Amino acid sequence: MFQSITTSNYTFENIREKDVFYADKTDFFHRLVTDDSGIFFLSRPRRFGKSLSVSILKNIFKGKKELFKGLKIFDMPYDWKPYPVINLNISKTDCSSAEELNKGLCIILHDNAHDMGIELSGETKSGYLFGELINKAKDLGKVVILIDEYDKPLVENIYAPHIEEIRLVLENFYINIKASDEHLRFVFMTGVTKFSKVSVFSKLNNLRDITMSEAFATMYGYTQDEVEHYFGERINALADKNKVDRIDYREKIQKWYNGFRFHEDAQTVYNPVSLGMFFNEGGKFTNYWFSTGSPTFIFKVLKKQNVDFFKTFNDYIPDFVLDSFDVTNMQAAPLLLQTGYLTIESSKTMFDRTLYKLNFPNLEIQTAFEHHLLGMLTERNQQDVSTEIVKLQMALLANDTVTIQRILKSHIAAIPYTNRSNMEENYQNIIYSVFRLLGAEIHNEVHINNGRIDTVIVNRNHIYIFEFKMDQPAKVAIAQIKEKGYAIPYLSDGKPITLIGINFSKKKRNIVEWMEEEMV
Repeated sequence: MFQSITTSNYTFENIREKDVFYADKTDFFHRLVTDDSGIFFLSRPRRFGKSLSVSILKNIFKGKKELFKGLKIFDMPYDWKPYPVINLNISKTDCSSAEELNKGLCIILHDNAHDMGIELSGETKSGYLFGELINKAKDLGKVVILIDEYDKPLVENIYAPHIEEIRLVLENFYINIKASDEHLRFVFMTGVTKFSKVSVFSKLNNLRDITMSEAFATMYGYTQDEVEHYFGERINALADKNKVDRIDYREKIQKWYNGFRFHEDAQTVYNPVSLGMFFNEGGKFTNYWFSTGSPTFIFKVLKKQNVDFFKTFNDYIPDFVLDSFDVTNMQAAPLLLQTGYLTIESSKTMFDRTLYKLNFPNLEIQTAFEHHLLGMLTERNQQDVSTEIVKLQMALLANDTVTIQRILKSHIAAIPYTNRSNMEENYQNIIYSVFRLLGAEIHNEVHINNGRIDTVIVNRNHIYIFEFKMDQPAKVAIAQIKEKGYAIPYLSDGKPITLIGINFSKKKRNIVEWMEEEMV
């Protein structure tokens, strides 16, 4: 009988008392609590166990050693001295307005004061009240501050007219950490994103951001070795039950749920919730991560910006660009990386800078994200998008370019008029998204020795070379493909090659001419 895997319990006490499965990561927590720097920030995507980590730290700093019996930290050198702990779960606050946020923060502070036997004044400004709580808690010892989902008020109010008021409430609140530095034993903050222009990052000189630290890259999620150690027998049982090869089954699980990398030299990890739900559902391969929460925040930003997606995937991005972002000037790359929709695929160093190439971490994220992305671009519902993708997959396998053309035209026609400020970019995004959803290998802006190919699609039995023109005959596009020898690098593949020239019309806002030739 396998131990139960919880995918929704964020309280360490409950996990230990109910004998629920826990992958022992306490050596990472020992490293944190014995580090001299003492003030940490760590960003991870949702459903990676951030709230559980705050609960673990809370119990360590309350000196509850017996709760950790049998885990790595239990036998490691540590004094287990109890400290006054201020535990702020910002996700519990009402963030609909600055007033409600301030009120919610005050309630959380009073709850913490009650737990420590401290009586606070009737102050109604959360910033002042936080300072008062720290000042009174210091009489009980050096203070520990744990903040979970510090960024929730900003995330939930992206593009809201009152977001600056929200930001100011948070700035006046978090500035107390800097002001109380001499009284603090330890500070740990988590969130999905790292927003600049929040006082905690601009004014805490000794804050250590471990988001992309190699030492903590596998603190959240499961490495492949951990999956084998904790779940190897389950995987074997599921493979045998489904009468499939055990090695092939493992590879499929990796393809679906592994792949998150939080440092360029670190191992990849599985999302713990997705893998847990996979096992709880008897090994059913489907999307769990998206089903546990709506990605409205992400798509609200992406839609507002008309992001060029294939450049986000294909360009190398400097490390400083990925560090943080401003609520008034969102950029796609750091947003998608910090929220887990993209991860580090590879890196290189140029001019003393680390450059990152990003990609989807796994099939679970890729398929769900691209369905949502295509629906966002065209404002179609997910059922319609999924139905047409299946039709397009069948057309691609049959080399049915008539159907391919019809479906592409249909998606482009569905772009709302208000989203058409850069039609050429929208065309490329849609074509890129559609063919990635098909599972085809797609490359945009492929550089060869004699030019740059707009798009190459490599199917298992065919290759398509596209050249796009705006208000120019499609025959011009075909002529360019042939003249510059765009097909030459693909001749050795031995697959049939179709050259496709497409003419987009600015006036009609769609494909108006489609010409194709088979490479002989």
